[in-house]
Amino acid sequence: MSSIIKNKILPVIFAGLLFALILISACTDTSQPPVSPTPGQSPDVPVTPRTSETPGASVTTEIPATTITAGKPSCPSGQTLCDGSCIDTQSDSQHCGACGHICNTSEPCSEGKCLSWTGSWWIDDGQRTFELTQTGTSVNGFDSTFNQIIISGSTSGNPPKLTGIWTYPKSGDSSPCTFDMTSDGKSFTGGLLGKRVLTWIRVQE
Repeated sequence: MSSIIKNKILPVIFAGLLFALILISACTDTSQPPVSPTPGQSPDVPVTPRTSETPGASVTTEIPATTITAGKPSCPSGQTLCDGSCIDTQSDSQHCGACGHICNTSEPCSEGKCLSWTGSWWIDDGQRTFELTQTGTSVNGFDSTFNQIIISGSTSGNPPKLTGIWTYPKSGDSSPCTFDMTSDGKSFTGGLLGKRVLTWIRVQE
C-alpha cells in the first residue's frame, strides 16, 4: 500500500517543482519587445509627437527657418552708392552726375557735369564766336567769325584753367593768355593780350 502511494505522490511533486521553476523564470525576465516604428519612418529618427486634439493639451509648433540678408550700406548726405562705394557724383569724373557716367580724359567733373573746352563760345562784346576743341589736356581753337585769332594751350584743375597763347595770324603778334571756366561750364573769362578781360559764353546746342 505504501509503495503505491509513493508512486503516485512523486510524479505530482515533480510536476509541481517544474511549474514553480517556469513561473520564477517568467517573473524575472525584464526584456521588452521592440517598439515598431511608424510606417515610412526610420527607427533611428525620433518620432515627433502629433499635436493632440484633446482640449488643454500642449501643442507643438514648428517655426520655419529664416534667412537674414544684410541691407545696403547707407552713404553720407551728398553721396551716392555706386559699385559698392559712396561717391560724390558732383565731382567724380567716373560717376559724373550719375553712376557710371564717365567724363572724357582730362575733363573734370563739376556740379555733376563734365567740363570740356570743346564747343562754340560767343564773346560777350558781341563781335565774334570761337570754336574750341579739347583733346586730352590740349586745347586749340580759332575765331570762326573773322578767322583772325588762334588760341592754343593746355588745361588743368577743377574748374579748369586754360593756359596758352593768343595769336593774330596776320600780324604775327601773340601773347600769353589764361582763361578760367566757371564751375557750371557755361562760360569762361580771360585776358586778351594781357590788357582786356573778356567773357565767353557757351553756345547752347
